[in-house]
Amino acid sequence: MIGLVVETKQLWEEIQAILQALPFRIVLEQSEVGDWPTFLSKLERLRPEVLLFDISKSRDSIEEQLQHIRSLASPPVFIAVDSKAEPETILRAIRAGAAEFVYPPVSAPLRAALEKLAEQKSQQQHDTKGNGRVAAFFSAKGGCGATTIAVHTAVEVPALTNSKVLLADLDLESGLISFLMKATAPYSMLDAIHNLHRLDPSFWKGLVSNGRPGIEIVGSASTPNYQETPRADQLRDVLRFVRMQYSTVLLDLGRSLTPMTLSALEHVDMTFLVATLEVPALHRAQHIVRALLNGGYSKDRLHVILNRMPKNPDITISELESMLGVPIFQSVPNDYPALYECYAEGKLLPAGNRLARCFGEVASKITGVEASKPKKKFSIF
Repeated sequence: MIGLVVETKQLWEEIQAILQALPFRIVLEQSEVGDWPTFLSKLERLRPEVLLFDISKSRDSIEEQLQHIRSLASPPVFIAVDSKAEPETILRAIRAGAAEFVYPPVSAPLRAALEKLAEQKSQQQHDTKGNGRVAAFFSAKGGCGATTIAVHTAVEVPALTNSKVLLADLDLESGLISFLMKATAPYSMLDAIHNLHRLDPSFWKGLVSNGRPGIEIVGSASTPNYQETPRADQLRDVLRFVRMQYSTVLLDLGRSLTPMTLSALEHVDMTFLVATLEVPALHRAQHIVRALLNGGYSKDRLHVILNRMPKNPDITISELESMLGVPIFQSVPNDYPALYECYAEGKLLPAGNRLARCFGEVASKITGVEASKPKKKFSIF
């Protein structure tokens, strides 16, 4: 996805002609920045991967402009475009952080720059993939039950893979995984992120808790959390590390879409969006699905779970799928009384609970291992 801020008419026409022949989608087009806070907010929302920025009339402030762009949680790759090729300006732009500097005729150098960036991204995504699978859960709005589903899915995974699963809480404001899993370690993913320079298996072992057999846990930050939100590159590096340590990693991302959630979703294999039949939850789910798909997120990686489904809903699954624009992966029946009772006693749902089959199907989807069906008992009577 590409953003354009090009004021010079000749450059605009040349760039448009090139992009029409390349497989890139333009998500932002304007001739000038205007108000910087508004522009940065737009970049955060649209999240272009590359920003072509015309500096022809603002060469003196190139350093300040790039400083604004780099202040974003996930800044786009900055390609400076100029109507002239002045060596001093080129040097200043590159030193300030521009990935490329393009000037007329722009066709060949711009095409080469974009192809180079596409190749680098493809290689980076390839390098990020380790042996393990990473799945993320988050709620369309608060109270939909993403944490409950993530926790109980984690319980099902070890039996399928015969290996440890990591359950990590990235809900940095109100995470409950440590509480539900009775984890005692006081550390969080932020401790790993802030110690990337020393992150190795030995250091990591000191951060995790063993809440249940086969499950290692990293909880949320202590509340209230006054620490800075992790940058996109920090999340990438930590998720790359944990992918190499576990066959399965489950992330609880909290609720709704945030810049941090979007950054994390770039590095997971599948995403489970949890909603209920409440009108506000469905409205938020529809908005989130549309935002992700419009932003280029693959529909194959996005799975919607409807939680606390009544026996006789007023709307059919097909109608819900039509409204949301994606298939419904799972409908979890409502067994709130049993869940409430377990949580009141400091326990999770027992294996024989009717929801276990649903959580087992989610675990099978993540691990790629089909759950064994219970054998029927033979009787001659």
